[in-house]
Amino acid sequence: MSASVSNVLERRTREAANGAFRRALMVAAGLHLALAGGVWIAGRLEQRPSRPVEYVAVQIVPAARLGVTTPRPAPPRPEPKPESPKPAPPEPAAKAPVLPDPKARKPAEARKPAEPRAQPPQSAASAVPAAAAPEVQGSPTGSPAGLALGAAVAGFDNPNFTYGYYVDQMLSLISANWVRPPVGSGVETTVYFRIQRDGRVTEVRISHSSGINSFDLAALRAVQASSPLPPLPRGFRDGSLGVNLIVR
Repeated sequence: MSASVSNVLERRTREAANGAFRRALMVAAGLHLALAGGVWIAGRLEQRPSRPVEYVAVQIVPAARLGVTTPRPAPPRPEPKPESPKPAPPEPAAKAPVLPDPKARKPAEARKPAEPRAQPPQSAASAVPAAAAPEVQGSPTGSPAGLALGAAVAGFDNPNFTYGYYVDQMLSLISANWVRPPVGSGVETTVYFRIQRDGRVTEVRISHSSGINSFDLAALRAVQASSPLPPLPRGFRDGSLGVNLIVR
């Protein structure tokens, strides 16, 4: 008897729980449907009908029918005529020379200086000045102080080098290192060398020998001992300068 009562109570409890679940499910479904319906109705209310597209008929009419003429292009402007040269102003008439008044007194004539006495003519031999004796370069016994250098620049490999002050400095430095051997006068040699932009002396050699070895070596030593020379002038554009130096 007690078992059947408990079964009945248990069944009723399950039925009550199932009924509450069903009611909650139905309420939730009804709320979702109501919310969706409200959203749809609100969208329909806010949507406004679109206006129909209006069309305007246009007819193209040529301009000639309307009496409109095409404007003519403007005529080209005439070119300005060159101005004629202005006539030169007339030259002023030359003034007539003023003639002296014949009645005016003539100034006293200045006394003429006494003419020098004529000297007797000199002979042709005495009229011609005596030719200067040729200067002897160096000395037969040599010059240990190096002051007897008879040097002249034979030429440069660049004709655009026209700086005389630089030539004077170069010859002064070389003469300070020149010791002439005791070989007598009339001996000369030609030394070729190249001056770099910074004054260094390179490519020193004898281009024309004197025939005396000691004289050639002394000339080479004088040029080599003078290195470095002053830098080449800034106005000279080349990077180096070749020199032919005659040493006597």
